Amino acid sequence: MPDTTTAEGLLEELTGGCPPPPEEQVRSTYRPVEVCDGAGWTWPGTVTGWWSSPEGATMCRLRLSGCASSRWVEFDSDRIALLVQGGT
Repeated sequence: MPDTTTAEGLLEELTGGCPPPPEEQVRSTYRPVEVCDGAGWTWPGTVTGWWSSPEGATMCRLRLSGCASSRWVEFDSDRIALLVQGGT
């Protein structure tokens, strides 16, 4: 598995300069995900918040395992896979 600095770099790449949304508009959640880095590696992570901009963009607060903090990124279903949670 790649090292933590690679995970930090991936998170930085996904962030793309996204500013955080107004906290009162954030929907808190806990959703396990896998994030594809484009080089064939997948990284486990968690989405801890959702926000939709007035223009219709969906943003998520993403934390990758091994990274010190979460960051806001535009949700991209081609790179961020929501994992099925327990239940039937």
